[in-house]
Amino acid sequence: MGLTGIKREGTQGFKKVVWENVGDTLAGGLVMDFTAYTAGVNGYMPEGTCIGKMTATGLGRVVLDPAAPIAGLQILGLSLRDVFIEDNAVVGVGLLGTARLKALPANEKSKAAALATALPKITLV
Repeated sequence: MGLTGIKREGTQGFKKVVWENVGDTLAGGLVMDFTAYTAGVNGYMPEGTCIGKMTATGLGRVVLDPAAPIAGLQILGLSLRDVFIEDNAVVGVGLLGTARLKALPANEKSKAAALATALPKITLV
């Protein structure tokens, strides 16, 4: 029998689970400024991306290098979900918990040591 007439389109697979557990989040999320972020995948910022907050504006920014953040940027945590890159997007930020290192986005895996130092409340397993 099977499913006749059904065609697969796009990419197939499953979503990797980044968070084992979340102990604390940023209440209400964080409004993001994506003007300097170009590494999105199909218009989305992946779950587990390092997030910081500009102290002058209060807007969130993606932290490209946790070892050497830009001036006025406070590193907060990792994103809780995939987020569509658009104006005034709100991102949930995990501040405390356990995240899977293998499930982090590729650009974050290479910075594992810097992430562990910048985010001491998040355990990377």
